[in-house]
Amino acid sequence: MVGLLDDVQHFGAEHWQRWVETYGGVRRSLAQLINAEPAEIAFTKNTSEGVSTFANGLDWQPGDEVVSIEGEFPANFYPWKALEKRGVVLRLVPAEEGRVSQESILRALTARTRVVTVSFVQYLSGFRLDLEKLGKACAAHGCLLFVDAIQGLGAFPLDVKRANIAGLAADSHKWMLGPEGSALLYVNRQVMERITPSEIGWTTVSPLGRFLQPRPFLAGGRLPL
Repeated sequence: MVGLLDDVQHFGAEHWQRWVETYGGVRRSLAQLINAEPAEIAFTKNTSEGVSTFANGLDWQPGDEVVSIEGEFPANFYPWKALEKRGVVLRLVPAEEGRVSQESILRALTARTRVVTVSFVQYLSGFRLDLEKLGKACAAHGCLLFVDAIQGLGAFPLDVKRANIAGLAADSHKWMLGPEGSALLYVNRQVMERITPSEIGWTTVSPLGRFLQPRPFLAGGRLPL
C-alpha cells in the first residue's frame, strides 16, 4: 500500500495497469484463503457494502423470507431489514445465552425462505456455528447461505465450497490485520448469475480498460474490482 501511494505521488495514474495486476494478486490470495475462484472475489469498502450488494442484488418477490439470528451485528441486519420495503419477511431466530442451535435455524425455514444469513462468529458472545453442517442443510432446503465472516476470517479456517456458502462478506481490519476500507465479497459462481449489482462503474465491464467500446456489466458477468 505504501508503494502504491508512493507511485501515485510521483507518477499519478501512469501505472494504473500495474495496480490492476496487484489487485489480481490480492484476489488470488483471498480466493486461496477461502477455497474460492479468483473470479468469485470482489473488493468492497467494508462488510456492509458486501452484504448490501448481495442482499439488494437478488430478484425478490413479495412474501420471500430471510432467516437470521437475533443479535446479529448491524452490518448483517439492516441490509436485510431494509428489504421489508420490497415485501420480504425477515425472520429472526432467538439466541439463548449467546448460542443458537442449527436445529432452531432449520425450524425457522419455510417454503418461502430464500436466504439464511448468519455471522461466522457472533460478535457479542464469540459463538461459532458449524457452517459446513448449516450450509449442507440450506442446500438441501433449496435456500442460499450468506455469511458475515469478519469476526472469524483469518483466525479460523473457512472453506466456502465445503460449507456450500453462496455469499460471504468481510472487512480486513480484524483478524486479517489489514486496514479499514478494504474488504472482500465472495459470491459463488453459480449464484453470481442471480445477482444484479446496484452499483455500476468502469471496473464492472469486461475486458477491463476498453474504454471506447465497453460491455456493460449484467447479471452473470464478473464481479467488479
